Amino acid sequence: MQFDLSKITAKYKVVSVEPLLKGWSRDKKFILTSLGGVKYLLRISDLSLLEKKKKQFELLNKIGDLNLECSRPIEFGYIDDGHIYTLLSWLDGESAEDTIGSYSDLQAYKMGIEAGLALKNLHKIPFEKPLESWYDRYMIKAERKLKALEECEYKIENKDFLVDYYKRNLHLMKDRPLSFCHGDYHLGNMIINNGKIGIIDFDKNNVADFVDDFKPYMWNVFKSEHFESGLIDGYFEGKIPDNFFTLLKFYTVETSISHVPWAVQFGEAEIQTAYRVLNHFKLWWDDFKLDIPTWYKKA
Repeated sequence: MQFDLSKITAKYKVVSVEPLLKGWSRDKKFILTSLGGVKYLLRISDLSLLEKKKKQFELLNKIGDLNLECSRPIEFGYIDDGHIYTLLSWLDGESAEDTIGSYSDLQAYKMGIEAGLALKNLHKIPFEKPLESWYDRYMIKAERKLKALEECEYKIENKDFLVDYYKRNLHLMKDRPLSFCHGDYHLGNMIINNGKIGIIDFDKNNVADFVDDFKPYMWNVFKSEHFESGLIDGYFEGKIPDNFFTLLKFYTVETSISHVPWAVQFGEAEIQTAYRVLNHFKLWWDDFKLDIPTWYKKA
């Protein structure tokens, strides 16, 4: 689909428009470069997402009050009758996902600490409290995930055990404190610039249980167990709450029952990635008999 970007390109003196294909978002993304060499990220979304995207933009505006390296919101509006756009600043640097493997274990751990402190700062962003509790919202999501699993043509190992564990522990979602959350916090959405961590892609930001932001940990662990361990230690400043790994284990089971049904819409390669994740969950938690996963390296 072609979009008329002339108003934006004229306003910011854009001389280059490059499609950005990385990521799973349904948004159309473009890198804009101005006459002066300034880069921007332009996201174009379907009009049906207007309220969601507007709230995200408003929340992102509050990040400016924090001392964080991250992309900043610039402009929000209509691109045409059926689409809206969000214009963000571009954050230079190398992909953290691609480069973390070149760091020593100690360096990766220290980088993880920095990422953990950044996440803790993000969770301080003020937000409008939802009318529903996290538990009420989560129960709707849980019902949807269980239904999708039952209807999925692909099977997962130990399905009955996982579903039983999940249902028995839904009570853990009661009275969870809410925070502004990034929504997809892992190395794939971080950059490294001059040895500093920068955070990008806030497209999935939401208000949720703060532990929900630790849920994509597998993508970090695949690259560096020490980075993920540092992220946890940095966030809690070495004082991990007694219930943290219990909650992380619960969210791991949630991912175990929902990842394959989610992956089906993206084809065979993503389905195989989902099975790979499930196999590692089993190993890391020893068939979910462990209270703390094997990858966590306490400092």
